[in-house]
Amino acid sequence: MMPKNPHFISQLGHVELYSPKVDDTVAFFKDVIGLEESGRDGKSVYFRAWGEFHHHSLKITDHTTNGLGHISWRADSAEALEEAAKYIESTGLGRGWIEGDLGHGKAYQFESPDGHLEEIFWDVDLYQAPDELKSVWRNRPQRNPGRGIAPRRLDHVTLHSTDVTKCREFYQGLGFYHREGILLDEPINKEIGAWFSVTNLSHDIALLGEQSGKRGLLNHVCYAVESREEVLIAADHIIESGYTLEMGAPTRHKIAEGFFFYVNEPGGNRFELYSGAHLIFAPDFGPYMWRLSENPNDAWGNVMPWEKDGKIIK
Repeated sequence: MMPKNPHFISQLGHVELYSPKVDDTVAFFKDVIGLEESGRDGKSVYFRAWGEFHHHSLKITDHTTNGLGHISWRADSAEALEEAAKYIESTGLGRGWIEGDLGHGKAYQFESPDGHLEEIFWDVDLYQAPDELKSVWRNRPQRNPGRGIAPRRLDHVTLHSTDVTKCREFYQGLGFYHREGILLDEPINKEIGAWFSVTNLSHDIALLGEQSGKRGLLNHVCYAVESREEVLIAADHIIESGYTLEMGAPTRHKIAEGFFFYVNEPGGNRFELYSGAHLIFAPDFGPYMWRLSENPNDAWGNVMPWEKDGKIIK
């Protein structure tokens, strides 16, 4: 019988990105991607997608470099937040409590084994649409404004890791389900990729092996639309807006099966648009393991921007 995972976390709450060109990055996410600005505080601008109920899912902060500021998760309950903090403290990776941030209450901060700053919160401000943005669907936080790509929600975040196995074990201890992964052919069975979720999504977070030895690196942040056709229309919009698709055209992952494209925003962070990934309902799903030689990140034969000659690169 499979051991039952603890379940402290309900969903991916938001991601903070650093940008050395913050005005250009903000314009990209607001006008090209079509996110809704939900607040400003100091050097940071907050955004949410039209289908999201929280105050924000993306925080853009003025910084000397690009990359990850932090990842934020919402707990299952106030009690689950306390239990998660106890687990993290037992690992020696805890950084302690903060009072909160714009849009959410107190949070427990920690570092992943690879140095990524993360936090877990419970209390959150729910978005209340003004009259002009209210939807006829009572179960939507607002209507779709139809600006830019207009993705519906944050889907996942992907990180680089210098020790995928160690990080995987940490996330599993925090209640994440290990869904899929990547192994090297040589040295045989070396783990260089791991996909996890706390929801029935294919993954809320993924890890890719980092060969440079640098810790705490971001690969990309991903938002979701409703169909593959929307991904294709969005690809046209990206080109018309003066940007270049990183792999030349939309394609499809083998892992998780999502249809996608990548584009780099002006501050240098990679953005992914995503649709059509499988959902997971079986309690004993996976983990399904792939070899890098099978090109698991692309079902149609392209090589990922971070792969070369069968190796993961930065």
